[in-house]
Amino acid sequence: MTIRALPARQLMGRALIAASLAFSGTAVLPGAPAAAAGSVTYVDCSRATAGDGSQTAPFNSVGQANGKAYGPGDTLAFASGTTCTGALAPRGSGTAAAPIALTAYGTGALPVIDGAGAPDTVSLTNQDHWRISNLKLTNPASTVARRTGLRISATDGTAHRGYDIGNLVIDRVAGQTNKNSPTTEDFVQSAGIVTGASGTNSTLNDVHVHDNQISNTGGGGLKIRVGAMAVKGTGVLIEDNTVKDVGGDGIIASYADAPLIQYNNASGVGNGVYPFSGGNFAGIWVLGDHNPTIQRNAVYGITRMSVADSQAFDCDWGNTGTCTIQYNFSRDNIGGFFLDCDGCGTIGGAQQVIRYNISENDCRMSSVSAGRSALHMYNNVLYCTDKKFSITLPDESVVENNIWVGTTDSRLPTAAGISWLWNVFQGVPRPTANGIAGDPQFVNPGTGGDTIHSVDGYKLRATSPGLNNGSVISGNGGRDYWGNPVSATAKPHRGAYNGPGL
Repeated sequence: MTIRALPARQLMGRALIAASLAFSGTAVLPGAPAAAAGSVTYVDCSRATAGDGSQTAPFNSVGQANGKAYGPGDTLAFASGTTCTGALAPRGSGTAAAPIALTAYGTGALPVIDGAGAPDTVSLTNQDHWRISNLKLTNPASTVARRTGLRISATDGTAHRGYDIGNLVIDRVAGQTNKNSPTTEDFVQSAGIVTGASGTNSTLNDVHVHDNQISNTGGGGLKIRVGAMAVKGTGVLIEDNTVKDVGGDGIIASYADAPLIQYNNASGVGNGVYPFSGGNFAGIWVLGDHNPTIQRNAVYGITRMSVADSQAFDCDWGNTGTCTIQYNFSRDNIGGFFLDCDGCGTIGGAQQVIRYNISENDCRMSSVSAGRSALHMYNNVLYCTDKKFSITLPDESVVENNIWVGTTDSRLPTAAGISWLWNVFQGVPRPTANGIAGDPQFVNPGTGGDTIHSVDGYKLRATSPGLNNGSVISGNGGRDYWGNPVSATAKPHRGAYNGPGL
């Protein structure tokens, strides 16, 4: 018997996306100590007769798998190269030392679970400590409705925890694509993966969503809600996922304490087999969180304009503390680079820190803060040579050490509460007398690709006028986009690069 292994986590210094996922590994599933090891239940839906769940006589339906309760250290394993039809809702909880595994066994193509239009292909409700991996989930239908590939819910007013969701392929989920009334809530609850906490004091904690490939899912890619404004979930890490052509938001983390969204790749958001059809959506955004961070992600090719959004990144309403967006690459997004939407709902008043990002041909930033949030935007590159900049900023904004390359008919905002300091402006007129007007001397601008590693063209030449003469910023993160050190005392370069002039 062979059960697939989860890959070792490598959080830094690796490529944004692996060339492919290793779907044919045959190592033993790690995690539970030998003393805590439970039983393995096998499911092979290609079998003509129903078995007892053993390897020699596996279950042959989702219904049989749903009929058994699972405990700490148990594994529910589906046969590679097979397809099971129906909504899987396995019962039971594991422990931190011995989670329950839902995965594949054998070699060959990923086992497919087809929800066939059910509300959720796989669902867990008020259950703890599950590790879900190495499956393909689908949920097609002729019409869209509230649907997911995977849903995890907390509804009983208590804290639930321990979810590792990785190496899934989720494709063709006929979720709701219209955010307008009367289908607003159906849209909110539709995506490839949805987690949710409802009811007073219900939370989800220790949620790790990683290395998944999600495409053609109506409503969006990943919607990770883990609490509420009053009681937030903890331990949210969303990383290394590929989200492509989903009919709604790419990735959302909401009602979490210090969620981290990193190393994801989102493209063609709003499109796909079930394209977005009404209201607003964005690439990667946060709502109702405390101290959220969005870093080292690539978002590109959003071509479908929603009512007002369609940006790559968004600090939305209800965030508190600091909303940090750093070390990201975005390009060719019709709604632009960044949205400040603290004025779109309950006011959180988070300080917004936007630093060391590279935006290519996004050309737009939008603020709906109405003076309720403060923006510190520094050491970014905003490159827009194919159309005019459209930039609105919060009433309280400090914009420094950035490089702006634009068209001569562009205009940057000059409201009294906006401070422009130590920027470089090429093409676009300076909004104030402060700043350098001239060519920043990029190595090869306008050549960004599809990953965060494709933007070396925005490094600076040795002849750049922006070397070693920017403003020293307290708490500057200590590193530039490429990982070069940024001093706390010496003047940095302007823009996202702080290495030696080339």
